[in-house]
Amino acid sequence: MNKIIVFIVVSLISVSTFSDHHRSDRDKGPGHERSRGDLFKEADLDGDDKVSYAEHEAMVQEMSDRGRARFQEMDLDSDGFVTKKEARKARKKIKKGMRKKRKAMVNEGENSSED
Repeated sequence: MNKIIVFIVVSLISVSTFSDHHRSDRDKGPGHERSRGDLFKEADLDGDDKVSYAEHEAMVQEMSDRGRARFQEMDLDSDGFVTKKEARKARKKIKKGMRKKRKAMVNEGENSSED
């Protein structure tokens, strides 16, 4: 029983480490999944380990701009509304893009290991 528990814990840690290792700097920017610490660092523009009101507002503005851009991408007929059909199409497009990125990363990893 103890061996099984140890195996599960080690497996989870390995998978977590492996997945984080393959995140590029590009994947750590705004709009991407990140930890709270990364979000704090991103908002702390002057690097003083404090987020001022102005830095907070700049971050909120940037996130808001990205949200508006996503809405515009989803509003395929530009009528100012996003229907369920448009949302499904956008989700499929995003998934397709993620598959392409994943495939490119795998190919990149295979090419770099051949060098």
